[in-house]
Amino acid sequence: MRCPFSATLEYVEDHFREVAARGGQVGVRLRDLVPTLGGRIKQPVTVAFDRRPDKAEGGRSHDAIEICWTAGTRFYPDFRGTLHLRIVTVDETRLSLEGEYRPPLGLAGRVFDRLIGRRIARATLRDLLDKLGDEMERREADYRRSGARSESGSTV
Repeated sequence: MRCPFSATLEYVEDHFREVAARGGQVGVRLRDLVPTLGGRIKQPVTVAFDRRPDKAEGGRSHDAIEICWTAGTRFYPDFRGTLHLRIVTVDETRLSLEGEYRPPLGLAGRVFDRLIGRRIARATLRDLLDKLGDEMERREADYRRSGARSESGSTV
């Protein structure tokens, strides 16, 4: 994603703060499950997040974001994961999300998860990362435009 590492943590925290305040949704594009379908499946969730030291990368001292969401219904799993931010170049950062969920509904849920639930979970996380990356790129572009305007408007 085209956003410098130095700005990503602030943008991510702002994003999840806004999501937590207004109520969140996780979703999946139906074409991710069946290529001929359009539209989306959406589920409201309650989101919580927290910054914590990222121990997954040795030698660098920086933070990751722990994310939890719950759908508040027994038909959808709750999720707990960690969002890692990695420097790619001076102007690019890679986001990766790892986490876990427990399929609901006992044995029937585990069977559903093996048949299609895992694809839904991967597509949901991919959708979240895409949205987060798009928002971070937009915020960085807005920041650069506003900085360029104030610099070009100054006189010496």
